[in-house]
Amino acid sequence: MKKPLVCVVGTGGTIASKYDAKLGGHVSAASAADLVSAIPELPEVAEVRIVEHSNINSALMDSGTAFGLRDTLRKVLQDPDVSGVVVTHGTATLEETAYLMDLTVGSERPIVVTGAQRNADEKDADGPRNLLCAVRIAASPSARERGVMVALGSEIHSAVDATKVNPELLTCFGGRDGGPIGSVSSQGVTFFSTPGRRVHLEVDHICPDVHVIRMVQGSSNLLFRACVDAKVDGIVVEATGGGNVNLPFYEGVCMAIDAGIPVIAGSRLPSGAPHPGKGYPGSWQSLVRKGAISSGYLSGIKARILLMVALGETKDPGRLREIFRIAGGC
Repeated sequence: MKKPLVCVVGTGGTIASKYDAKLGGHVSAASAADLVSAIPELPEVAEVRIVEHSNINSALMDSGTAFGLRDTLRKVLQDPDVSGVVVTHGTATLEETAYLMDLTVGSERPIVVTGAQRNADEKDADGPRNLLCAVRIAASPSARERGVMVALGSEIHSAVDATKVNPELLTCFGGRDGGPIGSVSSQGVTFFSTPGRRVHLEVDHICPDVHVIRMVQGSSNLLFRACVDAKVDGIVVEATGGGNVNLPFYEGVCMAIDAGIPVIAGSRLPSGAPHPGKGYPGSWQSLVRKGAISSGYLSGIKARILLMVALGETKDPGRLREIFRIAGGC
């Protein structure tokens, strides 16, 4: 039988990193073609096509390069024979790129983002197994219409919920509010659920000057004043607990909203959504009454990505609120 056609798109990262003696450390060096050629089992799973998008460690990935990946993926998916796509990416900002693709590509065919915790030149590198598993997922008919997925350590997570939870463990990704949506092994691909809270926005640009400001005990409004002075595109607030901030932060939020800057109000906690309860100035409900938009179940990182994309479509507060209501889930 004819094997499925899977396109592997390389962007760099630890999965492609090798030691550079001049720099005294590892840097992204191996191409996507190098990664594919290191896995002799791949032809048994799929026919593989290779596209090189970039070759950088993901801490260096900027918004322009990440959004440019959207166009690369759309070009690849113009070929109806392509069953799915695998993107190799550094794990540091993988969850951001994956969510950006989920919001903007718009394809029912699977896009699987994978990476590695160990460098390509280490004897026990995990990249080859992760890439092989990702190709298995992208080649699977059951992976269609599940959005962009993140796959490492044999686990499959939705791009909506995936977050990096550990800098060294091979199972380095978890779901912020839900577990894996599936698993993969040499026996095949099994899905447990279909992701919800997915939004597709058709935009020709994004507004990357969006900043995340985290509330800690005793915070001032210095960063808000800097953002207002700089006329940034937007602000995401990671508040304490159920979404509450202190008085200086509340004043900063008011200052930003009065200046016409959209503010997304969320929680700094690793799961859950902000909620009403407290009534003082600085409570979550006071932020919303002022005009802040709830992040719902989105992390601050994901809320920033969504606001960057949403502002490419509209600056209308009502429309932004509706987008976040769907994507945030509440």
